[in-house]
This record gives sequence, C-alpha cells and structure tokens, in this order.
Amino acid sequence: MNVRRIWFAALLALACSALVSAQARQRVILAIGDSMTAGYGVDAESSYPAQMEKELKSRGYEFRVVNHGVTGSTTTQAMSRLIRGLALQPEIVIIQLGGNDAAQGIPRDVSRQNLRTMIQRFKPGGAKIFFAGGRFPHLDEVATELNVPVIPFLDGVRGNRELLLADGAHPTGEGYVIVVRNILKALEPLLQKQK
Repeated sequence: MNVRRIWFAALLALACSALVSAQARQRVILAIGDSMTAGYGVDAESSYPAQMEKELKSRGYEFRVVNHGVTGSTTTQAMSRLIRGLALQPEIVIIQLGGNDAAQGIPRDVSRQNLRTMIQRFKPGGAKIFFAGGRFPHLDEVATELNVPVIPFLDGVRGNRELLLADGAHPTGEGYVIVVRNILKALEPLLQKQK
C-alpha cells in the first residue's frame, strides 16, 4: 500500500511539474487599457482580449492573452500597474489608453510622457509593442515617434450603433469581433514570421 502511495505521489509531482513548466513557456500577449480593453458592459468572454485568444488559437497560434484593462483607467493609473505586466514577460504588448485622460482633463504632455514611459519600460525585454489608437492624435504621434505601430482600434465600429452599447462609446460583443480583426491585421504578419 505504501509503495502505491509513493508511486501515486511521484506521478502527481511529475504531472504538476510538467504543467508548471508548460505554463512557464506559454507565450503571452499583454493587453493594457481602460474600459475598452476590460470589456465594459459585456461578459468577460466577449472582451477583445478573450475573443482574441480564441481567434489566435483557431489560427494555430498558442498565446495566452492577459487582460490588464481597468475601467476608468488613465495613463497615470496604468503606470502604477506596470510591474505586474512586466513580470509576465510578454512577447507582445497592446496599449489602449487615452479616453479617460481626455475626460479627466489630464494635460496632453502628461499623457504623452506616460505613454512614452510605458513603451520604454517594455522595449528592453524584447516585447513588440502596438498602440491601439486612432482617437487621440497626440498619443498616436508618441507611438509613431517610438516606432510603435498604431492600430486603428475602432475602425468599422465607431459610429455604428448596432455595434455599440447604449452609451454610444463602448463596443458590444459583436463590435469586439471587429476590434479583434483590426488588431490581428497588424499582429499576424509578426506572428507568421515567428512561427
């Protein structure tokens, strides 16, 4: 009986070790943002990071997409969450911010510097960074200046009532399908090179 227990314990330890090792090797895409990333108003599985992970897997790319979106987040608040994001050692980082800075009257220079700092913190680790922009030219300029591709995040969704919640600003689950398509147009050429 003791031999069986030892054998079972050894198998369990081996299985746990393999699982931890597989998780450690898992490739990560980090989605940093505000309510647009968090998936405000839709269920968690309809947020763009969740839908993107499923779509990537259906195309043969094994990535875990980590949702670091926080409703109401400004660029300054996102800066305070950077350590958690850096610890994930993401291969790809998608930054989507700016709306709450504008709504709260944060000076453009502060928003610009925060975005610049975020980009500069992830670059040394080798992460490929994308900016989900197209709404705030002063932030798009920072991304372009630092050679970060700007994704037209809400193309085909903004202004389309059928794809927006009642507030007219946040996408529905169907709206996020198009958002994912917009993002993958920018990401897939990179992913194909890495295959």
